[in-house]
Amino acid sequence: MTEEMIDFLAKLVAIPSISADREMAGESLKTANFIKDNLEKLGAEVKLVDNLMKDKNPLILARLGNDPAKKTIICYSHYDVQPASKDDGWDTEPFEMTVKDDGYMYGRGTNDDKGPITALYFALKELLEVGELPVNIGFLYEGEEESSSGGFEETVEANLDFYGDVDGIIVLDTSWFGTETPSMDYGFRGIVYVTIKITGPNADQHSGLVGGTIREPMTDLSYLFTKLIDLEGKILIDGFYDNVKEMSDAEAALYENVEFDMDAHKKFLGVDRMISDDPKKVLMNGWRNPCLSIHGVQGAFYGPGAKTVVPGTVIGKVSVRIVPDQQPAEIADKFVKYIQSEFDKLNSPNKLIVESIGEGDWWYGDVDNFLFKAGDRAILEYWKIKPSYARSGGSIPIIPFMEKIFKAPAIGLGVGQSTDGAHSQNERLRIKNLLGAKEVLKLMLQEIAR
Repeated sequence: MTEEMIDFLAKLVAIPSISADREMAGESLKTANFIKDNLEKLGAEVKLVDNLMKDKNPLILARLGNDPAKKTIICYSHYDVQPASKDDGWDTEPFEMTVKDDGYMYGRGTNDDKGPITALYFALKELLEVGELPVNIGFLYEGEEESSSGGFEETVEANLDFYGDVDGIIVLDTSWFGTETPSMDYGFRGIVYVTIKITGPNADQHSGLVGGTIREPMTDLSYLFTKLIDLEGKILIDGFYDNVKEMSDAEAALYENVEFDMDAHKKFLGVDRMISDDPKKVLMNGWRNPCLSIHGVQGAFYGPGAKTVVPGTVIGKVSVRIVPDQQPAEIADKFVKYIQSEFDKLNSPNKLIVESIGEGDWWYGDVDNFLFKAGDRAILEYWKIKPSYARSGGSIPIIPFMEKIFKAPAIGLGVGQSTDGAHSQNERLRIKNLLGAKEVLKLMLQEIAR
């Protein structure tokens, strides 16, 4: 079965389903049909559903089992991948999966998410070979996750009746937090992305001609950046922390069993120190506390050499990661009002436009629900180690959406390791992890049925 699994994954990896490149839409459709055909071999009812957003890849909706006496579990993954080329610095061709002597399979999508799709497929295949499935399975696979899940919510909502009543959601789109301890995810931060546009002269100008004679847009923007966050990471926006949920003793206890080596983490990042020297505080700052990041400036000169230009218009790009119980729309409104207020204090002749261009909700799961209990027991039985309960500083807004739309709890079940390079060169997945994920899924579904 191991060779069959590796061959299955290699065939998936060989199809470059890059959602960011519309010229690759045919490859994405080929991937979707490959998955559809194989799910039908298991006996699943499968629908390839057109994405309701124009020029977006289809969704795969499928059901396997329809016993009203059994729980129904939806399994989510995505079949699209990040762009990749050997010229980017890969050691091997990214869309020709290579199995190396180190026990890893290298190729784009091995970890994210074609490996998890393979693990679930063979878990169900093996369960069916010895009897009936312990639960009804719903499959929900999208082809736009690497491109902000465009059209996902609208399309799922339009096809909600396909699944019937749902009891739980397993998200197979995460990795272990560390390298040796399996982990289950119970939370992601939300996001608000804001642009700060300042316009002065009607075009870029020569600094030797206008320098010292006008109020430069870049000067105003630089000043506003300093009003957003202090050197210790505290966000200065008025009322920003008003609704941040306080940490309970139960939540604090979840940080006791997390595989985290502070020195190794600093070495990985290439930094000498973090904002805090306390490992738990570092984890909390990265997982459960909000943060603000300044990403760049559009319109400003950034190339090599010396160019003495005064930009006529600059656009600062800033994101805020939000946490329970902050609301994206409310935070966006506070951000806009605060920047407008600070800009007004400058008495600048320049024009300001601040707007939120993207908002996504946070997710905070219930670690005491039946999904986490089943996952805990399954991981302990197979890996002989108690799993870590992990959160992520990133954002997957479709998880809270699925919980709301299906009225069911979710869990993130990690498959690969933190060092697998999901979006980087030489993405990989350990064969040991692929086989382990298959066995954990089998055990977990049986535990859920009990």
